[in-house]
Amino acid sequence: MTNKELEVTKISADEALEYAESIINTVREPLIALDQDLRVVSVSRSFYDFFKVNPEETVGQLIYDLGNKQWDIPKLRELLETILPQKATFDNYEVEHDFAGIGRRIMLLNARQIQRGMGKERIILLAIEDITEKKKLERGVAKARDDAEAANKELEAFSYSVSHDLRAPLRSIDGFGQALLEDYQDKLDDTAKSYLDRMRKATQHMGRLIDDMLKLARVTRSEFHHESVDLSAMVRVLSEKLKQDNPVRTVDVIIREGVFVNGDRTLLRIALENLVNNAWKFTSKEERPQFEFGTTVKEGKTACFIRDNGVGFDMAYVDKLFGAFQRLHASLEFPGTGIGLATVRRVINRHGGQVWAEAEVGKGATFYFTIPG
Repeated sequence: MTNKELEVTKISADEALEYAESIINTVREPLIALDQDLRVVSVSRSFYDFFKVNPEETVGQLIYDLGNKQWDIPKLRELLETILPQKATFDNYEVEHDFAGIGRRIMLLNARQIQRGMGKERIILLAIEDITEKKKLERGVAKARDDAEAANKELEAFSYSVSHDLRAPLRSIDGFGQALLEDYQDKLDDTAKSYLDRMRKATQHMGRLIDDMLKLARVTRSEFHHESVDLSAMVRVLSEKLKQDNPVRTVDVIIREGVFVNGDRTLLRIALENLVNNAWKFTSKEERPQFEFGTTVKEGKTACFIRDNGVGFDMAYVDKLFGAFQRLHASLEFPGTGIGLATVRRVINRHGGQVWAEAEVGKGATFYFTIPG
């Protein structure tokens, strides 16, 4: 090879080296190039920035001596001296270590052996990804999941206690009250009978409240099953049952056909049952009661709705509407426990959707909800 050819070759090699170093310095993650003796040939700019070191104390040093021997990590030695010679690569090895300058870090290591230039010398490229914050987040999520599971177990224990320990005395109170009214009615005056009747109604209301609380708890923790659900058919079945249970009432029910969503059939039935029952209940004083199920577009999203022409409510109190035990109408006027709409909100929230209402006093109410996907 002539001198000119050697000069051209040297220029090409220098250009290739400059090109390679430019690529290395562009990489976001810290990157180290090591020779066969595990000494640092070069590092990326991001390595200096991240580990708070300078070239004078890095290039040419044995990797284990970097940062006052902070890199003398047993797991790193195993990777570089045992695994890499056998496999030529390793991927996504997790190393956790305390560094004097930056504290405890969790790193994901990837390495490749590559041939350098035209000779036989090989170098090792070691890429370092800091996953400390990601791991903290994962651990936080895992802890939150464990805490939620523990809370669910406590809730299940509480629900069991409520279901078994409170129902029994309530049934006893109601039963003995009924026995007094039936067996001693000739010895009781009207005032005593009124007291007993009110006592029985209170215990029955408490029983319904317990049932609704348990339903609300089950909505939160029940297993979720995705499937295609025909909401139109579901509303039809619910409204037909109400007609059968209340033959003296005639309610005009309008149902849009073919409304399907992807969700949990059991949970969606619970939500629709509460909404349909509300529409039926709050139209009870109308001469021509009516409610409608359909869909519309709100802010570019398809929303299902149930609209009635009942008593409606004052929108000034709409923020209270979906809270547990919140009621906008007197219980003597419209019976209920104030749990139904809270249950609806939890069902829709579990589907990743939204629920809201619009109404006017004396002109009915419309309840909207969205089910993504």
